[in-house]
Amino acid sequence: MPGTSSRIWISLVVLVLWGAATMFGAQWLGGGEEVALDELVQRGVGWQFVTAILILLVAIVAFKWKDIGFGKPHSILRVLWFPSIYLLLMVAGILYLGVPPLGAVLLVFVNTMMVGFSEEVMFRGVLFRASIERMPVWPAILLNMVLFGGVHAFNGFITGDFSAAFAQSAAAAMSGLVFMAILLRTGSIWPAIIYHGLWDFLLFVVGLASTANGGGAGDASPPAFAAYAPMLLNLPNFIFALILLRNIHRHPGFGR
Repeated sequence: MPGTSSRIWISLVVLVLWGAATMFGAQWLGGGEEVALDELVQRGVGWQFVTAILILLVAIVAFKWKDIGFGKPHSILRVLWFPSIYLLLMVAGILYLGVPPLGAVLLVFVNTMMVGFSEEVMFRGVLFRASIERMPVWPAILLNMVLFGGVHAFNGFITGDFSAAFAQSAAAAMSGLVFMAILLRTGSIWPAIIYHGLWDFLLFVVGLASTANGGGAGDASPPAFAAYAPMLLNLPNFIFALILLRNIHRHPGFGR
């Protein structure tokens, strides 16, 4: 295994390769055209996500990173009871609006679960485990949030809408703290992967169901506060994550 200092630099190189596969792979598969994210995840299997996952797995095996967090989780109910309310409310919304066509739903599920695995292993796995060896836990968490949010700003290159991408970036940083709390308090990266994937999946399906029912029709401009909606949506979860992470130790073992 590489030394502490070299591991950080290697992790950053992996992040660049991972980001290139995820972001620019999406553009290449889309023929270089700008495409909305909800359209991207239902076009077909996201091979850019497959490539990004392979990059991560090769790096983990090659550098013998055995501390990524693929162990058995604990305290799942204590940690996930509140975040799960979000998922139940989104399911209720989908049932109310009407479930979209099964084919589209399955494609969205496959792609978003790959995104959940890819992003969690990259940020809460590879990057966090490298940074926690060099700094106290809160600076490592904050750095992770900034990088995770910052990467989402690059979605503007895919969609062409940088205003929405920056709003998504702020919301993603908040979600990053939630995923981090789940990781640290369950002792495993698996609950964060699954929750992340289901969160993205249900959000996209709610969007599809809303569009099918005319929610996305019309040329009217969205209200001024619409850009802040993702942050407001994430705020209760973000506060709960802060509560979960109170009194976190400087060098936490997973779930301590």
